[in-house]
Amino acid sequence: MADKIQTVRGMRDFLPEDQILRNEMFNKISKVLERFGFAPWEGPALEYAEVLQKKSVEKKQIYSFTDQGGRLLVMRPEKTPSLARILATYPIAKPAKLYNIGRSWRYDRPQKGRFREFWQVDLDIIGSTSPLADAELIAAASSVVKELNIDFKIRINSRALMNEFLKDCGVADQNRGAVLRIVDKIDDIGADGVKRELLQAKVSEQSVRDILSLLKLKGSWANIKKTIKVCKETENSVTDFLKYLEQFGIKNYVFDLSLVRGLDYYTGLVFEIDAGEGLGSVAGGGRYDELIGAYTGQKMPATGIALGFERLYEIVKAKSKLKKTSTKVFVVPIGDVDVLQIVKTLRDSNINSDFDIIGRGISKNLEFASKQEIPYVIFVGKEELKKKKLKLKDMKTGKEQMLALKDLIKKLL
Repeated sequence: MADKIQTVRGMRDFLPEDQILRNEMFNKISKVLERFGFAPWEGPALEYAEVLQKKSVEKKQIYSFTDQGGRLLVMRPEKTPSLARILATYPIAKPAKLYNIGRSWRYDRPQKGRFREFWQVDLDIIGSTSPLADAELIAAASSVVKELNIDFKIRINSRALMNEFLKDCGVADQNRGAVLRIVDKIDDIGADGVKRELLQAKVSEQSVRDILSLLKLKGSWANIKKTIKVCKETENSVTDFLKYLEQFGIKNYVFDLSLVRGLDYYTGLVFEIDAGEGLGSVAGGGRYDELIGAYTGQKMPATGIALGFERLYEIVKAKSKLKKTSTKVFVVPIGDVDVLQIVKTLRDSNINSDFDIIGRGISKNLEFASKQEIPYVIFVGKEELKKKKLKLKDMKTGKEQMLALKDLIKKLL
């Protein structure tokens, strides 16, 4: 007996009942984002390794290989480098509001909600320094999560504010990135773990105490800015951002100084959407005004947020009744009759239709339609064709009706 062929670790198959739900979610997400004025883009799965040089993705997380021409290629671990390359190559009008729903690949340790091949929804606004762009991102991402019927809260912070605080704590400029990467682990390793790693990183005990005290601060912006020193530019940026959120009707947020987002390229506001459900954050991002300019050679302010589709999918799936098919009606020929013209008419009327193609009997066809949970069955025999009416069976109630084809179509639409 041959060994069972398995999927590559961290990668999955999706059977029809899963993929139908995923496709429904993709469609809902696209509609919401396009309602907000975002335009779709896509790039290749493979990029030259040089495209990633300005991003802080660990090499051990990247799938890379040398092609037959001796070129080092990578499977994209995220999409920002591809977007930066596109912006550097094509004359896209600014400000640009762009979204992508697509796959990326990372050699991570597979765990709940985390895979080596995963889909992600990326939103970016390029060419605006205004906190209104950040608020627009949050409004769009929030609407996506609402559309999927998921409860959530938003966590907000400012990297500019954190840098100011670390400076006041005596942390040198060159060490702030490392300190923030450690602080970003607080949800995983706790305050004691953060303290231990900060001390190992040669941060003074007094600075560690000050930093840990800061991380406990959360709540309203009004209370936080009374507690710590904030420069005028940062205060204005955060205040304007929160004003715009209020105008968008977004109130379920908390200002949380333990949120720092560990990547070095964030320059201003940072945010996460937390859905609980045992999965925690389902979206995260922030302002990255310097990253794209490093690719294009031109200053190009930007802000973005990525929604983890796989986590959203797990939450939606747990609340959903999966469908085995999208077929609405199954056409069963009785005896030697041709049903293809009827099937074509149904499909031309935008009714998802299927029919028996292997010559089963009536009972076997009904059994098949029942197992597939197809809502309706149409029986077509010589008697029905003579009367110019078809028998429609509601598979849920068992009710049968004789209807002309045009009336049957009206009922199914």
